[in-house]
Amino acid sequence: MLRMLAGEAARRFGARAAVVSGGSVLTFADLDRHSDAVAAGLAHRGVRIGDVVVLALPNGPEFVICYLAAAKVGAVTAGVGTRRLDLLRLLDPAMVVTAPRVLPPLPGMDVVTLPIAYGRPYDNGGYDPRRLGGLRRAEAPPPPYPPDPGRPVVIAFTAGSTGAPRGAVFCEVQLDAIRARGAGVRWGGGDARLVAQDLGHMTFATRLPVLLQTGRTSHVLAEWTPEGAVRVLREHGLRVLQGAPRQLAEILASGEGLPGLELVLSMGGAAAPALIRSLRERYRVPVCNRYVCTEAGLGLGTRPEDPPVDAEETVGRPRPGVDLSIRDAEGRVLEPLQQGEVLLRSRAVMTGYIGKYPDQRAFAKDGFVRTGDRGYIDGAGRLHLVGRIPRS
Repeated sequence: MLRMLAGEAARRFGARAAVVSGGSVLTFADLDRHSDAVAAGLAHRGVRIGDVVVLALPNGPEFVICYLAAAKVGAVTAGVGTRRLDLLRLLDPAMVVTAPRVLPPLPGMDVVTLPIAYGRPYDNGGYDPRRLGGLRRAEAPPPPYPPDPGRPVVIAFTAGSTGAPRGAVFCEVQLDAIRARGAGVRWGGGDARLVAQDLGHMTFATRLPVLLQTGRTSHVLAEWTPEGAVRVLREHGLRVLQGAPRQLAEILASGEGLPGLELVLSMGGAAAPALIRSLRERYRVPVCNRYVCTEAGLGLGTRPEDPPVDAEETVGRPRPGVDLSIRDAEGRVLEPLQQGEVLLRSRAVMTGYIGKYPDQRAFAKDGFVRTGDRGYIDGAGRLHLVGRIPRS
């Protein structure tokens, strides 16, 4: 799917920026062309369908190119970035792609180090393919493989806030469900956005199909800082501010104005009511909540037209195609206003976990996935989050 979407995005959007990072601009045509060249390089080095390719890379164009390239040869991408290197112990990769001074020596592992000037600004202007080093080959990529909805594409890791991090596997079928919800049948229409999370995070890793189909420009910070985020938002006139509650609080504390802003999206867990009110009062725009756990793929949200109290006190209602359930410790479904564990179900729910963590601890028998969050549904169908349920 990603291979087809990348080719069609290159045809439709061509010279439009797909990824902007520092002074470097990677167009949709460049993304398709360079990922073809890297796909040829991966195949030349022996990467095959089903192999895991780890991206221990900083945020930037190389991450997106290599992710797409791995998908083009049927490999599975696991993005660990540069700060979660301990996750390598959970994986058995065929290859690790990294940047200088990121990894210690890894004897017995195939490691490709791209010649990226780590920590330095990108060159002004277009994208320099020399940053891909010898991984890029001037030949055609392998031919397309037969379609398989159950083929794994990407592994997204949980934060590990209530236990050891776990790798959630998403296949073609889950990515297509997320694509259908985010883009439908239309092409284009995607407004430029700042990507607040690491590119290996579920919010980017599972939504690359949406970005390709809608032609959305992703503005990527090599490292998150509120000052850097404000600078990108102002310089590029971005109309939507999105991020986790912590990031939004840091931007708010900076005291900087954001002229032209039309919407704020709080993503992840529930934000404190005071933060939602402060954001709305400072920027004079609607503030919405978006809630999903890594395993669920799709979740809930409030809408700009909803009463302000919805985003202050709740994370909204299920998005189309998402089922919501509140259950007790024995798995019994609870009535509205009764507190229990939040469970979600949709076509986007992960296939399962990698490694030794038993999948039956994540799923109910009827296909709902346990989120680890505690909450209740009010009389209007809105979800209120009240805490976490620790897991071992």
